[in-house]
Amino acid sequence: MTMEPIAPARRCAIYTRKSTNKRLEHDVNSLVTQREISSAYIKSQQYKGWVELPYRYDDGGHSGSGLERPALARLMQDIEAGEIDMVVVYKIDRLTRSLADFVRLIEIFDRRNIALVSISQAFDTSDSMGRMILNVLLTFSQFERELIAERVRDSIRTRKRHGKMHGGLPPFGYIATPDGLKIDNSEAEIVKFIFDEFLRTKRYTQVMTTVRERGLCSSVKYSPRGQPRGGTPISPSTVYGIVQNPMYVGEIRGHDRTYPGKHEPLIAREIWDEAQQICQERKKRKPNNRDTDHFLAGLLWDDLGRHMRLDLNWHCGKSYKTYVSSNAIWSQKQFLRQYRSNADELDAVVLASVAELLSDRIKLRMALRCLGLFGEELDRLAEKGVATSDRLVATPKPHLKELFQAIVHRIELGEDQVAIEFRMLEVRRYLEWNSEMSFRGRPADWPCSDARYEHVVSVKAITAERWPSLHINPRKVSCTSTPDRKLVDLIRSARKAQRLVEENRELDLEALAKIQGCRTAQFARLVRLNYLAPDIITAVFDGTQPPALNRKVLLNSNVPTDWAVQRRLYGFPPPERAIDPRNLFGRGMWPSAFK
Repeated sequence: MTMEPIAPARRCAIYTRKSTNKRLEHDVNSLVTQREISSAYIKSQQYKGWVELPYRYDDGGHSGSGLERPALARLMQDIEAGEIDMVVVYKIDRLTRSLADFVRLIEIFDRRNIALVSISQAFDTSDSMGRMILNVLLTFSQFERELIAERVRDSIRTRKRHGKMHGGLPPFGYIATPDGLKIDNSEAEIVKFIFDEFLRTKRYTQVMTTVRERGLCSSVKYSPRGQPRGGTPISPSTVYGIVQNPMYVGEIRGHDRTYPGKHEPLIAREIWDEAQQICQERKKRKPNNRDTDHFLAGLLWDDLGRHMRLDLNWHCGKSYKTYVSSNAIWSQKQFLRQYRSNADELDAVVLASVAELLSDRIKLRMALRCLGLFGEELDRLAEKGVATSDRLVATPKPHLKELFQAIVHRIELGEDQVAIEFRMLEVRRYLEWNSEMSFRGRPADWPCSDARYEHVVSVKAITAERWPSLHINPRKVSCTSTPDRKLVDLIRSARKAQRLVEENRELDLEALAKIQGCRTAQFARLVRLNYLAPDIITAVFDGTQPPALNRKVLLNSNVPTDWAVQRRLYGFPPPERAIDPRNLFGRGMWPSAFK
């Protein structure tokens, strides 16, 4: 008797999608329907070894025009991890409505031998005929999506040409009624005040400050369902939007021009023209990273987790460009200095490091293994490393920013090293790139793979600190502590021992200890006490040291040279300073951050 072979299990993941959030809160909705139909189909194919996975990949309220969807990203990561054998969808347009995105997904599916099954559209992706039918279906799906988008855009343009809003919330100062926009008198006065203040100060931040100090709030309005909205303090974005919104002069902003509106204007044309002239003058900024060839801005962090930006300064007619870490409030409290690195030198170091990695066959093979590549495919890509390295070095500097934004995920700058974290999906594409055009990344593909490789380069790229922080604070008038006389005498004995060493260089340790009047070991401990942190010394003289710190503990301990370790060893809190919540509006900040 012959036994029928048992089909191997095929793990099936069900993917569902709905373009809008409508009815998602109901127990039965489109996502549930898609899942139940797909699950029933998988059960009907159990004789083929199909097994439904328990994981849910549901994207509710996400369009099919792109790949930036959380559930789809999790699905692709599980595919890369080898946890899925088949993807099941109700209709192919549930996966994507873009033909270009579909081709990218199929490439990933083929690389991992993943089958794609559509319940309502029978096809097989394993042969050429099935692929052709699939491409035709996707072409019509994309055509339908673009057709809907064109109809919506035409409708919006028509309403704007007739001077009407195309939907959404009414602008600040107006109320939406069946007859169109009507003026809200209380908010209209605030709008006029904002324009008058802007013409007077010519500064956005000054207007924001005045609005905040006066406590101006929006009026309470009610939605069609009766939900209250408004009554809150006016935000900086509202102030900025009011100054540049042509609605207040009786116009509606279109795609490339403005149209006369049916609503009543709030301000005069002369005031609007003067305000827009000020806005244009304020758009003239100093050069920033977009006007230079420095390509690391946006990728740099320091090893404390602070983002690093490109800073440009002028001195004696010469520009100096440096990458500077953000001076976050928490780092100011802990006296952590800003990292500064010469932009030209750091760019050169990173470029040389990446080129060296690509040309080093051993390191490149190790990096490519993060993608799960082995054997012939790994060798084929590793052989392209040297040519790719030469192409990288020959790339013009204006094109390096877009290239590094693609292949590099993050760069962390430390005291003695630079850690470059590569996005291996794009590194592989760059190795196989043979076009004469500049390399461009595919951000839509990035959620599909989280393969990373960190390349650490030992280099000192941080500029030396010009003003080291010294934690010495004056004694408070309210301080009533009495200094420990034995501790104070011990510190003074240590100072005396240090002077003996400096003034009697011809004497050995035993002779110096004899002059000091102590044993050799004690003399060595006294000299080491001169390495104590300045704030520990001042605390001893003020009498504010921890109660457990006495002469015996300090003398018998092996004093470390690291001041931070000394504070923890002797029970001192780390130094902090109170950051005064200054008026920072000149830098565009808002006082709610300090409340």
